[in-house]
Parts: sequence; structure tokens; C-alpha cells
Amino acid sequence: MKQWLDSQMPNFVESIRHGMSDFTKFQTKATQHGLPQVLLFTSKAKTSSLTKYLSTEFRRQLLLAEVYPTKKNQQIMQKYGITTETLPALLVIPPSSKEQQQEEMEGEAHHDNNNNNNN
Repeated sequence: MKQWLDSQMPNFVESIRHGMSDFTKFQTKATQHGLPQVLLFTSKAKTSSLTKYLSTEFRRQLLLAEVYPTKKNQQIMQKYGITTETLPALLVIPPSSKEQQQEEMEGEAHHDNNNNNNN
């Protein structure tokens, strides 16, 4: 049942598997729409349901991409100082950043389902 539900979730995550050509397309799309770029460097083969949720929740507010540790993506990983030992890593590049200031978060990502909607 969980696999079926995961397969039915909307997924707006860009996939960067083929190196700089994919990365350039991603950057161009983000620049055209004036969106912050979020790069999730991951070793997971499939997009997690949490990542799919985030891509849906923040659709049209930021552009989210998964970067896989392939040989073709080594140039991108080196550019941002990411190694296979630091995976997973999350990198945020603001839209108006001239020097592409970056904020990096390393380690496991956890989602808290506690919503405090006390009105």
C-alpha cells in the first residue's frame, strides 16, 4: 500500500543525473522564474516521499533538484565541496545572489508532523 501511495504522490523534483548539462538547464529554469535553487545531494536511488511533499508544498516558490553522486555529477559536487562522505547535503542558493551564497545542511533530514494550530 505504501509503495502505491508513494507512486501516486505528485513529484516536482528536478533530477540531475547527467552532469553540467542537467545542472545548466536547472539553473536557467530557476533564473527565468526568479526562484531560489535548492540542491539535495543524495545517494538514494528513488525520490523520498518527504522530498516529493516538499517539492509540492513549495512549488512555484523554489526549484528543488536532486543531485546523485554519479561520475557525470562529480564536477557539480566539487564545485560546492560535497563528497560522498557528506551525503546527504542540502544547499540553498538565493535567487538574487551574485556570488551564489550558500547555506548547507548536512546529515539526515527529519520531518516533524506536529502541527500546532491552536487558534
